[in-house]
Amino acid sequence: MMKKKSKSHRFMRLAGNAGRISSYGGSRVLLYSFRNISTHSFSFPFSGMSKVREALRIQFRPLLGDAVSNISIIPLFVNVGKKLSSGCVFLLLGDETNAIEETMSGVGGDYSVWPAPMAFAAEVGGNGLVIWSDEEFIATLWLKDWTPMFYKAVDKNKSSVDDEKLTALEYIEQSGERVEQILLLDSEDITDDDIQACGAKTLSLCSAYEQLDLSSKGTNLLERRERLVGIMSRAAKTAVVSGFIFLLAVCGIYAYHSSLLSSGATNAESVYEASFGERSRQPLSSAQSKLRSVSTSETDNSLQAILRDVTDVWDKLGASADITIETLSYGSETTSILGTAKSNESIQRLRNLLEEQGYSPRTENIQTIPGGDMRFNMNITRGGANI
Repeated sequence: MMKKKSKSHRFMRLAGNAGRISSYGGSRVLLYSFRNISTHSFSFPFSGMSKVREALRIQFRPLLGDAVSNISIIPLFVNVGKKLSSGCVFLLLGDETNAIEETMSGVGGDYSVWPAPMAFAAEVGGNGLVIWSDEEFIATLWLKDWTPMFYKAVDKNKSSVDDEKLTALEYIEQSGERVEQILLLDSEDITDDDIQACGAKTLSLCSAYEQLDLSSKGTNLLERRERLVGIMSRAAKTAVVSGFIFLLAVCGIYAYHSSLLSSGATNAESVYEASFGERSRQPLSSAQSKLRSVSTSETDNSLQAILRDVTDVWDKLGASADITIETLSYGSETTSILGTAKSNESIQRLRNLLEEQGYSPRTENIQTIPGGDMRFNMNITRGGANI
């Protein structure tokens, strides 16, 4: 995990503190007890906000169904490399976002919103259980290697800190894990200075948290960044293809005029060699071949294309629980799908929809698992014959 000195932030409670929030002009981290939010860890053999969010949408679509359009998917990258990324994703319901927006109406400047227990992550060393209790809610957060693994908030009138602690420990045990550090916090006993000291310590030990913002402002910025990345990616591909088309046109015009001077073949070969750094006896055919290879490799076999096509297939399948995709492993030539299904008919339906998208699916390792469901592994490639 990267550790570096972070810029100064002012940690403040959001509930009932709007006046003081407005009066502070610096960078603020506002702590809020989220009601309708869940968190899940992730680890992918690739990085990039757009790719990760698209993969997460595919992963959670079977669980959320049509409700996915009303849920903000907000990744938090705790560890990022050239070809890997890990962290957690926050699933935030639209009603929760609207509630925060109403609370923050009239508050401007530089601010971000965190779940209240996350400011105290350093107090358990990034590994442990933090339970925050305020006037209305009890919020429970489980951290593993600084990654939020579990978050739950309940009405204080319907539960107790001891009950929530027991529930969280049972969940952790069922996950095959255990915790050594447990921190119980009552907002009435925590001063503003305590919050500032703990929050600053957390950021100094895990600078990745600086990117976290669950406010409507933060989710809107995330979506704008994603759209910008998509636009730039498409523009780059278009520029590459357009460049080859232009080059092909230039070669054709040059070859035509050169033929009038009885040196068409020699001149076209010279243009091709100057453009590509290699010789060809058929420069126009060679340029066309390069154009086709670029179009195919840049568009049809990209991760974005695979994710888009699988998402289209899942839209056609609908919100049925008859089939579930558990893992999608991307490869430039072959992509593997691991999932479960209620019957062979559901698997065949998935195969047919993939074939309609131009893929050649190959199903293997179909096994019956406890409960009567069927686990399957399906490899898909672009085009070709089914095997």
